Formats: sequence, C-alpha cells, structure tokens
Amino acid sequence: MQCPARPPAPPRRKGAIRLGAILREAARDIATGTTRFAGFSILLAIAISGLISADGIAIARQIAEAEDFREAGGSTQILTAEGRIDPAQCERLGDLPDVVASGALRSDADKVRVSVLPNAPVPSFEVSPGFADVLSARSGNRSGTLISRDLALDVGAQVGESIATDRGSMTVASTFAYPSDGRRPGLGYAVLSITADPSGFDECWVTAWPQLTNLRALLFGTMTPGSDPASKPQISQLNTSHGLSVAGEAGFLGRLTRAAVPVAAMVGVGLGFVSVRLRRLQLASALHAGVRRVDLISTQLLQALAWASSAAVIGLALAGVTASFVPGEDQGAVFDAVSGIPLAAAVGAVGGAFVATLSAREKQLYRYFAER
Repeated sequence: MQCPARPPAPPRRKGAIRLGAILREAARDIATGTTRFAGFSILLAIAISGLISADGIAIARQIAEAEDFREAGGSTQILTAEGRIDPAQCERLGDLPDVVASGALRSDADKVRVSVLPNAPVPSFEVSPGFADVLSARSGNRSGTLISRDLALDVGAQVGESIATDRGSMTVASTFAYPSDGRRPGLGYAVLSITADPSGFDECWVTAWPQLTNLRALLFGTMTPGSDPASKPQISQLNTSHGLSVAGEAGFLGRLTRAAVPVAAMVGVGLGFVSVRLRRLQLASALHAGVRRVDLISTQLLQALAWASSAAVIGLALAGVTASFVPGEDQGAVFDAVSGIPLAAAVGAVGGAFVATLSAREKQLYRYFAER
C-alpha cells in the first residue's frame, strides 16, 4: 500500500525572519555594551540640555523684556488734540483685534479739594468709561470716580466708599496704579471722573498688544474736524523708558540661539557617525562573512535610534520644564521652539550612523585590523 504524499510545506517568510534576526542582533549589541549605548546617550543628552538651556534663557529674556515694556505702558499710544477727540470713536478702537483697551481723557481746569486734605488740591480729569481698562483699573463699574492708589492711601478710601470733596460726595469706582517708572506724569495723584458726555475730549489713549503698525492712522480717525492751527494733533507714547517698541516676532525669529536646532542636528550627526565608525572593523568583518549590507544598515540604524531616542526623551522633558518658567500664554510657543532641538539631534544621530555604515568597506578589513 502506497503512503499518501505529504502536503507541501508553507513558504518561509524570509522577510519576517530577517527582521526578527535584525532586531535580535540590535538588542544583543545594546545589551552587551557593543554599541556604547549609555555613553553616546549621555553625551547627546548633555549637548541637547545645553542647547535647550541657552535657547530657553534667550527666549525667556525676550518675553521678560516684552512684559516689562507692556506693564510700564510702552504699548499705550496717546493722541493729543485738545477738544477734538470723539470719545465714542476712541472707545470703538477697543473692539479691534489686538487692541487691549481704549479710552478718552480731558483735563478739568479746577482741582478737587478732598475734605481730609483741604490744603492739597488734587488734579482732576474727566474720562470715558473705557479709560479704566487702559489703566487696568477693572471694576465692572462704569460710573463713579477713579482715584490713584497713592491718593487712596492718603485719604483712606476703599473701592465702593465715598469721599467728601468740595464738589460733593464722590463714589470710588476703582483705584489704579500709576508709578513713577518713566511714564508721562500727571495721573499719579489724581481724581478721574467717569462721564458719558459726548462732547470733545483732549486725548485718546489706546493700548495694543502686540503692537499695531497702523495704530497712528486709527488714532487720527478718532478726531473731529477742526481748523485751529494751535491744536495740532500729536501722538506720543505713555512710557519710553523701555524703548519705542519691542522686537516682537522679528526678534524671536532673529535670535542667535535659534541656530540651536541645526547645531543639535550637527552634534547628532557627529555622534552617530562616531558611534558606528568605532566599530568599522566589526562591520567589515560582518560584510566579509556574508551579511547583507541592507541588514547591516538596518541593525546600525536601530541601535543609533535607541540611544538617540533616549537622549531625545530627556531633552523633551527638559523642554517642558523650560516652558513652565514663562507666562502661561507663552508656554506653548516656547515648548514648540525648544522641542525641535532634541528631535533634530535624534534625527541627526540616525543620519550620522547611516553615513558611517555606508562608508564601511569589506576590502578595508585588513587595514581596519591593522589600525585597531
């Protein structure tokens, strides 16, 4: 009786077997220390950390300078045109994109005498309701009186209380800070009465952030027609002690430490190249033994990717810590800027390993052996 024929064996998946062998070889070299995993990972992590720190410090300094500029009133522009400012038009500027606040102001010829300070008359002004936002005196109350904090301390007045003056009782809607930090003097010890009177004001104050290139044109649009040559309109900046402007986006993109990303890539390329170049004798021996070059390249790339990724993870964690030291609204932008450094370094390391593996030649085996 004839035995039945055996069914044909399923075809062997050579690609899957080769991939498994490549993974095992890469893991074996890492585990035995052949790839110098720890050494190259630490070196790359140190380089990444230094570059992130340098770029992070530069960005944080730019942000701090911008914050100082804005807090001191550098971003507030003032159009002065006596009696020719339309307060409604001035307030409408506050609805435009990037305009933080706007409001109109006019001087009161007579000073106010507060009952508790009868011998020290206080400068008085009338302001439109939005002017409180320009001074960051936010109270939600669009009526009453704004007084400077220095005056509030001297008269012992709190928000919501009334102060007795020669004009009668005035309700304190809010207080505002107006330090002597280089800003235009005049409101540091003053009373501002909120009014809805639509008649002409003397000044229109606008705070815009980021700074608007067409703000001057917008300000001139708040003026009413007039032909008096003595009332020639002028635009000034509330505080010039921090400069006339900040570098903004141009300064951010033009910072010297922006080169940290390509530098990180170059460092990665160098370390990746050296990590493989140190093993050129082993690579040439493998080629001589019949290992396919594509398999050899794949193994070296996996090993380089392993130690470079470890360093990149450390760098990304440091990028997150660096971003946490800046104001909340800027944290995302800072992280995006510095996180490119570890990513570029990792890609560069893999690229350097690839170039070094390509440069290994079987015919150089004896020369590599003599130079070992």
